[in-house]
Amino acid sequence: MIYTSTVQKGQQLGRQISFPTLNLDPNILPSTQKLGVYQATVIVNKKEYKGVLFFGPKKTFAEITNVLEINLLDFDQEIYGQSVSFTLGKFIRPVIKFSSLDELKKQIARDVKLAWPN
Repeated sequence: MIYTSTVQKGQQLGRQISFPTLNLDPNILPSTQKLGVYQATVIVNKKEYKGVLFFGPKKTFAEITNVLEINLLDFDQEIYGQSVSFTLGKFIRPVIKFSSLDELKKQIARDVKLAWPN
């Protein structure tokens, strides 16, 4: 299934750990969607990008509300307010609470390798 959402400005925490994300409306995914990290393919301005999608609460930051954010590989544009489309690929892992930003950063690097090994 293809989902479409407008890119929103987030807290920019991803930038601080070198993994900037597109923040999207989490309500576009079905309420039954399994929380966690997924491989994703994203269309931005008619171009396809590989991504790693996170759907769920940011437990590391003691948040309880679900967010939807995608880290795009080989992408460095600011596209706030623009519409993007994406598809979910394979499930990578469930939501995890990390004890530090460094631990989170290392796991995201592993997630990227698991999602896109080549």
